[in-house]
Amino acid sequence: MRTTATIVTFTKPFSLPGFEAPHAAGNFEVRTDEERLDTTWEAWRRLETTILLTGRGQTMAWPVTPLDLDKALTLGATARKDDV
Repeated sequence: MRTTATIVTFTKPFSLPGFEAPHAAGNFEVRTDEERLDTTWEAWRRLETTILLTGRGQTMAWPVTPLDLDKALTLGATARKDDV
């Protein structure tokens, strides 16, 4: 198994499926867990993607699909997306 991480920056409040209210803007780590497939070439399958949200003294790993994350980023709420 491997985990890759990127940092996304929201410059204004944003929302993802399951949120009760928009989350404050900021920099957030997005982690993607993948498992290696048993093939003759290197291939990986995504198991889970989470965004680490902070607030009220807590950090929570919120599950998110890459499609939902891209939609939120496309809505103009992002300044950049960087590899960690």
